[in-house]
Amino acid sequence: MHPALGRRNRNDETLLLDAVPRSAKTGTLLVAFGTANEKRFPVGSSAVVIGKDPTADIVLTDPSVSRRHCEVRRTSAGVHIRDLGSRNGTIVGGVPMESGLLLHGSTIRLGESDLYFLSEEEQDAQVTGAEPTHFGNAVGVSPAMRKLFALLERLAQTDLSVTLIGETGTGKDVLARALHSRSTRRNNPFVVFDAGAVAATLIESRLFGHTKGSFTGAVSDQQGQFEAADKGTLFLDEIGELSLDLQPKLLRALEQRTVVRLGGTAEIPVDVRIIAATNRELTTEVAEGRFREDLFFRLGVAVVRVPPLRDRREDIPVLIEAFAKDLPRPVTFSDAAIALLGAHPWPGNVRELKNVISLAAAVSENEHLEPSDVFNASPKNKRAQTLDNLPLAGRTLDSIEANAIKQTLIDCDGNKTRAAKALGIASSTLYEKLKKYGL
Repeated sequence: MHPALGRRNRNDETLLLDAVPRSAKTGTLLVAFGTANEKRFPVGSSAVVIGKDPTADIVLTDPSVSRRHCEVRRTSAGVHIRDLGSRNGTIVGGVPMESGLLLHGSTIRLGESDLYFLSEEEQDAQVTGAEPTHFGNAVGVSPAMRKLFALLERLAQTDLSVTLIGETGTGKDVLARALHSRSTRRNNPFVVFDAGAVAATLIESRLFGHTKGSFTGAVSDQQGQFEAADKGTLFLDEIGELSLDLQPKLLRALEQRTVVRLGGTAEIPVDVRIIAATNRELTTEVAEGRFREDLFFRLGVAVVRVPPLRDRREDIPVLIEAFAKDLPRPVTFSDAAIALLGAHPWPGNVRELKNVISLAAAVSENEHLEPSDVFNASPKNKRAQTLDNLPLAGRTLDSIEANAIKQTLIDCDGNKTRAAKALGIASSTLYEKLKKYGL
């Protein structure tokens, strides 16, 4: 056990690692962060009023912002934000907030404008540069990602099981590969098992293997992913999609470090390190009876949260630079293009940003790309408005869902795996819905 990595949970070996961000004592508000027009406003004990009123402390020209939209001030409890009766509300971290404390790295949405709260601790981290800005192929200069990289660097040197929790497209698979490549198992297999991409009836066979004749089509003995990953790392992606009836079998394999092939009786020893990932909130899944608590604690000895891209927008310029280096032809992006990309909400996170960069470079004939070259990243593009423009009133939920799936498949050029990711559902769930709606 490595006590420096976190604090113990209950009486087992689970570590809680920054599961709940701490409130900040003081800090700075950033406007147009990550662009050439970035401005910084320190937060003091006097209220900092934000709005389009010329007398406000932070004046925004966005017409969707109220004249006196909200205020921020330092209190004994931390940095406090209060909505001042605005038309559109004050959104902090994607949640409407009338009054509350700001956390490290909070993104504040006012109308169509975003502000970023940089805590004093984060500023110190930026100045010292103590944490790494790379972890494998993952890059990030934001305080949140540098702290994450530093934590994963320490975890990589252990054999602890790790569960990565984050939205679709945040790069959990990239971080999992980096954990393996920096571990003592780096010269042994890294095996990926995507629980959301395998039909439920085949999961047991894929994980544990099967014997000849154990089911129709089993023409020979076949090892499973546990055996394939022996002496290496098994990455269980979309683990939240695993059905309740299969969870006890996975728990048994993890506890006993042996597997029994489907249709067989022999116990086969396996030596694997487990890294799991999910876009579900597993504590909620446990509370609502969809995920076993004992499996959750066994899978995630260290539970690590991966922040969404909208909460670390200062990483967008370095991500653009990194993605541009991997393109078939060299391209650069103007400050205006980067500012446009920085203003997008990125529901698909880093994966969506990478796709937009690749598309812009493929479609444009220019080497230096301007905002018109990255049209697909604009918040006003057709992809963002497709469903909003549908006349939904009076329609059944099934018809709305069917249309959403159909349009997403079109946007993804018929690629079902990409469509499932974009819809935030498992591939197996998508196949069920395609069959249900006859698509």
